[in-house]
Amino acid sequence: MIIVSPFPVMKTNNLLLRKMALEDKHDIFLMRKDPVIHEYTDSKPDESIEETEAYIDKMLNGIAENKWIIWAIEHKMSKKVIGTISIWNIDKEKGLAELGYGIIPDFQGKGLMKEALLGVVDYGFNVMKLKTLDAYTEENNVSSTRLIENCKFKRVDKVDEQGYCNDRIYHMLLYRLENIIQ
Repeated sequence: MIIVSPFPVMKTNNLLLRKMALEDKHDIFLMRKDPVIHEYTDSKPDESIEETEAYIDKMLNGIAENKWIIWAIEHKMSKKVIGTISIWNIDKEKGLAELGYGIIPDFQGKGLMKEALLGVVDYGFNVMKLKTLDAYTEENNVSSTRLIENCKFKRVDKVDEQGYCNDRIYHMLLYRLENIIQ
């Protein structure tokens, strides 16, 4: 079982990682409607604010049902939600989980996602006591690959997946980080 009560709020130098709220819908819609965000994922841009509201509801329900933890990434200076980051596909018995993350293009390449990722890895290992964190990234997503490698994840596999939303094959690289302090 995941313990998310109270919901874990984290602060980094530039970011506040917190529970998303319906009030974030406009910021999250800006991210989710951008085709660049979906370039390497089997997902489609939101076409309406209602789709984003449904996404937020689904994420909040998953938190309430202890399926995952997903944080809104709020930029401290602008007070805008600029991305999301999650721990999901959690197997408490095996002590493993998967990371998911995305940040709007205007904030990419500034080290902000690395800040968020390192905070979430720390939470996963030191609070949740996970043994392993996995991250999948499409092989052509150079920025994501560089991020994951800079955070000390090691490539362990490559998986080809048929898209569900898009009619294409995704060549996913599996990266893994082991908790050395258990």
